[in-house]
Amino acid sequence: MRKKPQQQRAKMIVESILEATQICIAEHGLLNVTTPKIAEKSGVSVGSIYQYFGNKEEIIQELLRRKSEQLGLALKQIAISQEDLTIREIIPLSIQFGFDMMKADDGFFIEVLKHWHGYNNSDASKILEKHFYEVGLYVFSRFFKDWSFETLKNKSFVIINSTLFTMMRYVSNNNFLISEQQLKKELTTMILAYLEIDSKL
Repeated sequence: MRKKPQQQRAKMIVESILEATQICIAEHGLLNVTTPKIAEKSGVSVGSIYQYFGNKEEIIQELLRRKSEQLGLALKQIAISQEDLTIREIIPLSIQFGFDMMKADDGFFIEVLKHWHGYNNSDASKILEKHFYEVGLYVFSRFFKDWSFETLKNKSFVIINSTLFTMMRYVSNNNFLISEQQLKKELTTMILAYLEIDSKL
């Protein structure tokens, strides 16, 4: 951001800009969003937008950063609330949560995921990776207490990234010959098999 809002009115203006950007992305597609469209949707003049953001890309980056933080915190809350469940119950519930979040906000995330290669090294990507990684460490350490931290770290990384990448590809491309529920079942089976094999090593 060019300038961080300090006063309440300024914060409300920035929120309006970000909300309008999210709507514009869902309605017009990520590549077709323009600052004038954001200004029209938000009711904030183009000049006022440029007080806080240098360009359209800065607005999108800030929106993605905030959405990633919200998504990560929501996933952590899910993990904490599932402490009485088994690993076989937690995995499909977490995968379903991921699918639901990706399809939320009128297709906003789906549109972003189609162009995620452009945001691989963004702050939003790093925030998501951090939250998912921490959730993986938290959940798996509860069930595999004999794992060393190095093993826990490596296995969490592989499980989270392979699962997340598959889900992101599936949601952003509707040409796959498999249903969402079947994919959830297959991913759950794959993860459980990987965990059970490793737990015996």
